[in-house]
Amino acid sequence: MKTVDTLMILLFPFLDSLPFTLPRYWMFKDKLRISFRYVVLLQLLLASANSAAFYYINLGGYAAAAQWTTLLRYTFMLIYMILGFSLIKDTFPKLMFTYLLLLAWSFFVYGNANYIESRFFWDFSGIHPYLIYNLARIVIYLITCPFLFRFFRHTIADALAINDHDMWRYLWIIPLFSTLFGMLYCTTEDVYAYASWQFLVSRYLMLFGACYVSYLALKILQNSRRRIQLEEALKYANRNLTAQKKQYEGLTSHVEEMKKARHDLRQHLAAVQSYIERDDRTGLKEYIDLYKSELPPDTLELFCRDNVVNALVSYYAAQARADKIQFEARIDYPDPCPVASTDMTVLLGNLLENAVEACRRDSSRSKWIKLRIKQEGSSALLILIDNTCVLPVTFQDGTPLSSKREGPGIGTASVQEIAQRYQGEVQFEQQAGIFRVSVFLQLLQQR
Repeated sequence: MKTVDTLMILLFPFLDSLPFTLPRYWMFKDKLRISFRYVVLLQLLLASANSAAFYYINLGGYAAAAQWTTLLRYTFMLIYMILGFSLIKDTFPKLMFTYLLLLAWSFFVYGNANYIESRFFWDFSGIHPYLIYNLARIVIYLITCPFLFRFFRHTIADALAINDHDMWRYLWIIPLFSTLFGMLYCTTEDVYAYASWQFLVSRYLMLFGACYVSYLALKILQNSRRRIQLEEALKYANRNLTAQKKQYEGLTSHVEEMKKARHDLRQHLAAVQSYIERDDRTGLKEYIDLYKSELPPDTLELFCRDNVVNALVSYYAAQARADKIQFEARIDYPDPCPVASTDMTVLLGNLLENAVEACRRDSSRSKWIKLRIKQEGSSALLILIDNTCVLPVTFQDGTPLSSKREGPGIGTASVQEIAQRYQGEVQFEQQAGIFRVSVFLQLLQQR
């Protein structure tokens, strides 16, 4: 066996796996059970074992290689798949969706290389069996890399950020059918089939069919979710306007009462002067107590100087107190704040609405909600909401499931997406009858 053929045999398994497994781990690098560098090392060790096994079966000649190559490839393909599902902490539909798309890409590269070798270099491949096939795979992979990497980095990455279990339950099936279609030729023993145009078309349909249909489905779902988010923003904006209107009416009434109080102040001062001149301390005290009880109440509550946030917090504070829920808020909101008012309206409105609803379902007498908003340094905003919650909450992957629908609630998903948009995160937890939400947002000045 010539040196170049030996090198091509050893290289063959590495080109089978690493170009398609490592991008998948990179997409989920924040959800790996071990460090990415150890994942790379593990992949290299597994590819080396595959390479050694492939070299061994090729020692028996072409007949032995032809007999065992397909079985060996699919055995290691199964091992790589199981390893990927074990090392990445995410849901089965998301993992299967990305696996099938990358599998379609790999079959596309393999298929084109098979076609080129069988169609144009059949005699040369009889002398150097894997040289043309390996070189063709490298060239085709490098040509398709920019397009597929862009597709995975933008479209697929945006889709993976959507935590909608109902959507993912069906979405992963889309690339499944095109992948099964493309595997029709995988068990054929007719080498001339690889040189047919039908074989080549099947590989193109496999890859572009899976990517295009997935792209369309994701765009439709994203537009649908964007519409739902706009409806939510409109709902909370209306509540904001209602709260601001009530505040304005309260302020107007308060101003009128203060005008009347100032007008009557001279008469009250005259009465006080009369009590002092008579040295009637008892009468003076009774008069002052009566006067204090008739003063207009200071009903205006200012939580922060941001009108949108203040109006929204005032609205839910009134809702809570109307249901005898103690409401406490300490807000240090930056002025100006890089977070868009619409995003803060949806985020804060969802969280406060959930807190009020949870307290309403609580039958205990001591019910409360505590809100804390503060700026961390100059680049982060922290939102903390604690509320009593005696009823147990079911979590899935750290996300509370909705009591109204299967999977996480739409509002919870909106909060998570807004946090991700600001390179932040959301944490939910329930402990000792208290439900806690922590939201961390990056305050990027240029958005």
